Amino acid sequence: MLTQGLDHVAVITNDSDRLQAFYIEMFGATVEFDGEEFPGGPRMTVINVGPATELNVFEIDGNNQADHQTPMFGRGRLDHIGLHAASLEDFGEIR
Repeated sequence: MLTQGLDHVAVITNDSDRLQAFYIEMFGATVEFDGEEFPGGPRMTVINVGPATELNVFEIDGNNQADHQTPMFGRGRLDHIGLHAASLEDFGEIR
């Protein structure tokens, strides 16, 4: 196989701080980068959620896509992200 797993998922939010806090508190994730990817650009946060997997989170002034929340399985091209727990015990702790 040419791939080794999921590298990153890019999402848009209107509250990067809240999203960061959720992944840090629930999964022990770490923030690798939080700031402008380039001068004048949107806020980008890189959240490490595994040894080789990250969330690329964008908070873009004036973009209201994050406000359009819909029920599960009605969310369009990306409905949700499944993270792989390190063990059954870790999965139980997360739940």
